[in-house]
Amino acid sequence: MKSESLTIVIPVYNEQDSIETVLTGWHHSLKRENIKHDFVIVNDGSTDDTGNILETLAKKWECLHIYSQENAGHGAAIKYGYSIACNMNNNYIFQTDSDHQFTPADFPKFWKERQEYQAIFGIRHNRQDPPLRKIITGLLQKIVFDIYDTNIPDANIPYRLFRKNYLRNLIAVLPTGAFAPNIFLSILCYKSKAIKTKSIDVVHFDRAHGEAKLIRFGLIKACIQSFIEVFKFSYELNRRLVFVAEKVEQDEYTSNQNNITHSETHLKVA
Repeated sequence: MKSESLTIVIPVYNEQDSIETVLTGWHHSLKRENIKHDFVIVNDGSTDDTGNILETLAKKWECLHIYSQENAGHGAAIKYGYSIACNMNNNYIFQTDSDHQFTPADFPKFWKERQEYQAIFGIRHNRQDPPLRKIITGLLQKIVFDIYDTNIPDANIPYRLFRKNYLRNLIAVLPTGAFAPNIFLSILCYKSKAIKTKSIDVVHFDRAHGEAKLIRFGLIKACIQSFIEVFKFSYELNRRLVFVAEKVEQDEYTSNQNNITHSETHLKVA
């Protein structure tokens, strides 16, 4: 059986007070679970000591891979991290944030379901965010339901697990320059008949350090942009779903052919 392993994608911006705690917690938790793993950290133009902390950790951990870019925003950092992870050897990809609002203690529930589902999303239980963010999440849920006739409880949650070959196909049909690519990944997975999807409750903590990067007017402006993108995406959804379904079918056929060839070679050697 093919060895199963994990790449964790984490976008980072000015998290000097939490990043070492977050990475250490995930690293030791996955080691206890005996899960082979790598980290892909996208440093999105941090201006504090985040970069130095990451470089220090990378000297101690071979599994820690750091990629730096000029500040381009959370969504761009996520997409960049996903693209890197899709070119690594690990066959599962997980994305979370660096602000210590989630716990690795919930991850075994996701890993346990990895054989049954190709995409698994968290749902923030008792969400510890300011009221405005909760209102926006509720509004997004209603807009997605009204436009796509699909109930996605937490479409933009940064706690999600994918099989790599499926995520690679999903990334290929994301709208260019999307402000919040995770929203569109959620829509594609929940609407696709080729991708078996599940949601699982996860614990959500109050932010221990710093402040959310998008606040007040900036947050409202970003949400308006996202809602417009969600509306426009509906006109392209069916075409993109067809592409994903075709790619999934091709990948499954190729995988089956490779398994047959491997079995025949093994029998000849035996």
